[in-house]
Amino acid sequence: MLTQEQNDLLTRVGPGTGMGELMRRYWHPVAAKAQLLEKKVMPVRILGEDLVLFVDKEGRVGLVGDRCAHRLVKLECGMTTEKGIQCPYHGWTFDTTGQCVDQPSEPSERFKNNVKIKSYPVEELAGLIFVYMGPLPAPLLPRWNRLVWDNVYRTIGIIKIPCNWLQCMENTPDPVHATYLHGQFFTDWMDKNGVDDPGMRRLAKGMSTPISKHEYEIGKYGIDRRWLFEGQDPSLGAWAEGLPLVFPHIHCTSGSGRHTFGWRLPIDDYNTLQVYVRVFEPGREVEVPEQDVVPYSEIEMVDKDGNFTALNSVSGQDVMAWVSQGPIMDRTKEILGNSDRGIVMYRQMLMQQVDVVRGGEDPINTFRDTTENQSIPLPSAADRGNNWGKGTDGSYIRGSVTAGDLMPQKIKDEIEDLFVRAAEIRANKHPISAE
Repeated sequence: MLTQEQNDLLTRVGPGTGMGELMRRYWHPVAAKAQLLEKKVMPVRILGEDLVLFVDKEGRVGLVGDRCAHRLVKLECGMTTEKGIQCPYHGWTFDTTGQCVDQPSEPSERFKNNVKIKSYPVEELAGLIFVYMGPLPAPLLPRWNRLVWDNVYRTIGIIKIPCNWLQCMENTPDPVHATYLHGQFFTDWMDKNGVDDPGMRRLAKGMSTPISKHEYEIGKYGIDRRWLFEGQDPSLGAWAEGLPLVFPHIHCTSGSGRHTFGWRLPIDDYNTLQVYVRVFEPGREVEVPEQDVVPYSEIEMVDKDGNFTALNSVSGQDVMAWVSQGPIMDRTKEILGNSDRGIVMYRQMLMQQVDVVRGGEDPINTFRDTTENQSIPLPSAADRGNNWGKGTDGSYIRGSVTAGDLMPQKIKDEIEDLFVRAAEIRANKHPISAE
């Protein structure tokens, strides 16, 4: 249980708030690169600030304030040129730094030099556009290993969730919920809705296995979590290697050739943007084609009437639980138990890091050494009880690794083909094809 003051500290993210200032020390993914290339100009709201993301006709990406400095027209209504983003009202144009570079109706060439709007630095990695909104010089954009691995197939998911970011992120230091939400509830939902998909049934059955023990400790990059399913070999999986909560807001899972790396970042105090990269690793037996563009899906999980529309997915079940806790969960009324040790540890770590920033220091996971930032190592558990169909003997059951994923069937088929082919090669002990 928290006091109201503590709950406010951890949930309020606007400029000048303790959590808002901590969050502004990190890079945040705001869009898929493919998404931006399609739209050219798109509004972005993050940490309570309204901004506009654009790619100009020279391919430069910028994130600037949402209104033109002239008559305050919203720039999301504008168009892009070779110079930047152009306001549709009078043609004032701003480059990726927010500098006004064109005022076609103004006689003075020098006037534009004194006009500038807010801008933030952006970078691209793993098919995502990241922004840094804190004090300069900016730290390095972290190159977590899952974002830079080779010979893997990546997909991106983008979900807007109508509740505060913290109740989403507190899901991560709470592995116990999987048994009930993704196991028992999922099975009950499929029974009620007549769903007989074998991959989804296998997933729910695996998730239903009780967790016999779970432990947490402060690690190098956040909170190291370990848990063991009943009957699971303790030398494999998340008990042997652990899986970190990557501070401050990254959820990381692994197992059976499927890896999820996702951010739960505040849009504002009452809304969250979940962005994840799903990394599929069929094995070195096959050569995964290079991805010029990482495919993405914008996924609705709560409709305009408040109905939960994605209960056939693990992520959709999580969203149901989070949104059901209210716009901002009232932690002064909760009753925590022994199984909530990870949640308590996470809250304490957040408060400690808020104090670090208030003291003028860099918080954890602020990287400034390029040699350290080539590929930041995070563990990847070898097995999760065969939940995703890839056994430790090298076998694979088609349809398993994408079960419960909300993505186009064409993408699922491409991924499944890779896993099936790799398993066939392992079974037949064939070398990797040179073709």
